[in-house]
Amino acid sequence: MTLSTGSQSLNLVKLALYSIILYAIYKVIQRLFFHPLSRVPGPWYAAVSTLYEFWWDGPKEGKYMFKIEEMHEKYGPIVRINPWEVHIDDPAFMDVLLTNNRMEKDPFFYGGFGIPNAAVSTVSPEVHKLRRGAMAQFFSKANVAKLEPRVLSRIQQLCKRIEEHKKEGKPVDISNAYRCFATDIVTDFAVPKTRNFLDHPTFNAVFNRVVRDTAGVINWNRHIRFLYPLMVNIPRSIVTLLDKDGSTLAMVDNQQDLYDQAKAVVESTNPKPTPTVMDVLFKHPSLPPKEKTLSRMFGEVVTVIGAGTETTGCTLAVLTYYVLSTPSIFRTLKAELDKAAATHNISRTQLLDCHAVEPLPYLQAVMKESLRVASPVVGRLPRRLPGASMTYTTPSGQTYVLPPGTTASMSVRDIHFNRTIFADPHTFKPERWLTKDAAELARLDKHMVAFGKGVRQCLGLELAKQEILLVAANLFWKFDFELFETTARDVSVEFDFFAPFGPSDSKGVRVRVRE
Repeated sequence: MTLSTGSQSLNLVKLALYSIILYAIYKVIQRLFFHPLSRVPGPWYAAVSTLYEFWWDGPKEGKYMFKIEEMHEKYGPIVRINPWEVHIDDPAFMDVLLTNNRMEKDPFFYGGFGIPNAAVSTVSPEVHKLRRGAMAQFFSKANVAKLEPRVLSRIQQLCKRIEEHKKEGKPVDISNAYRCFATDIVTDFAVPKTRNFLDHPTFNAVFNRVVRDTAGVINWNRHIRFLYPLMVNIPRSIVTLLDKDGSTLAMVDNQQDLYDQAKAVVESTNPKPTPTVMDVLFKHPSLPPKEKTLSRMFGEVVTVIGAGTETTGCTLAVLTYYVLSTPSIFRTLKAELDKAAATHNISRTQLLDCHAVEPLPYLQAVMKESLRVASPVVGRLPRRLPGASMTYTTPSGQTYVLPPGTTASMSVRDIHFNRTIFADPHTFKPERWLTKDAAELARLDKHMVAFGKGVRQCLGLELAKQEILLVAANLFWKFDFELFETTARDVSVEFDFFAPFGPSDSKGVRVRVRE
C-alpha cells in the first residue's frame, strides 16, 4: 500500500513536471511564431521570456539599456525586447507615444518602483489625472516663483560651505553637494521634515550612496515583487544581524524615515509653520478617502523626494563638468553673468536672482544642453493603448501594427542623442540652442524631453529649472572653479536604475576654488 501510494505521488510529480515543460514549449512556440508581435524583429531569447531582461537589469545591474541599443544597431528602429513590449528608436514616433492622454503606463515596468499607489506608477490615465491634479498647482510656475527666497537661502548656505573648503584648501565634492542642496529644497517645501543635508561635513556621501543602492532595487523588484516590500517592512533588528557593512541597514533606515514622513502627514503632526505639499495633498477636497491612506501618502513622499533630488543633482554635476572642461564655455558664461550683475547693480555679497538670470540666453543654453546630455531619466518610458491599435512605420517604409494592449516604449536618451536631430550629439554645445533659425530652434525644443512630454510630464520641472539656473548662475559668478581629479568618466552613464548612475568607483565631480 505504501509503495502504491509512493508510486502515485511520484507519477503526479512527473505529470506536473511534464505539464510545465510542455507548457513552456508551447509558450516559446506561441511567442516566436503565433504572437501578434512575432513579426517584430529582435533576438528570440528576448521574445520568449523576461529572463534575458532580468539578467541584464538585475545581476548585471541596469545594463539592459545598452543591450537594447545593440539590438537597434542590429535589427533597426523597432525591436521586441520582451514578450509583450517593443522598443522604438525613432523621434518621429515620440508624439504618438507620449502625447496621447489615453495611454496607460505599463504595470510590469512601473511596478518595479514598489509604490503602485503613487502618481508616477499609476496605470490608469483617469486615476493619474485625479492624483496629478491634486498636486499640480503647487508645482506651477507661479507657485514655484514664490519659492525663490528659499532656494536662494540654500544657495547662500552652499556658497558658505564652498568658502569653507576654499579656506581649508580642500576640494569640494560638488556632485554630492548638489544632491544635498536639491534634497533640502524639496523636503523643505514638500514634506514635514527638512533633511538639512547641506550642513553635513561630507555632504552626506553615505546617504547619496543609499539613494543609488535603493534605486538599484527597482530593477530587481520589477521581476521579484516582494523585494521592495521586504525592504520596507523587515524588522531593523534582523537587518542589523545580517548586514556586514551597513549599506542595507542604511537603506532600511531611509525607508523608515520616508514612512515616518508619510505618517506625520496622515496624523497631521507637521511641525512646520506653513503647510507642505503633502499636507495640502492629504486635505485636497477632490480626493476621496481611499486616496488619502498611509500607503498612498508614503508612495507620494518617496516619489517627491526621489524625483526632486537625483535628477537635479545629476544635471548640475554634468553642467559643472562640461563648463569647467571647456574654457571657452566657462569664459562666455562668466562674462554674461558679470554683465547681468552689473546691469542689475548686484554686488558680490548678494545673489543673482531669477529676474537677473532668466533672460540670459547663454545661461539658458547651457542649462538646456546639460539637460540634453545628462538625460536625468534614462529608463525607458513604456506605454500601452488598451482599446486601440498603434501603427509604426519605419523610415524605410515597413509598417507594423501593434495590437491593443501592446506595450511600446521609447527612451529619452535615444532622442537626445539622435544625430538627425542634434548634430554631433556627444559634444556639449550650448551654441546649438542659440541658432537664429526659428524653425530649427523649434525642432530642437520639441525634442528636448528631459522632463518627459504630455500629461505624464514631470510635475516638478519648473522647480528643477529654477534650481539649475540659480545654482549655476551664482556659483559660476562667485567662484573661479577648476576640476579636481575628475574626468568624463565621472559623468558617464554605466547603470540604468531609471535615473542614470556612473561607475561604482567614481567619486563624482569634484572641484577646487582658485584663489
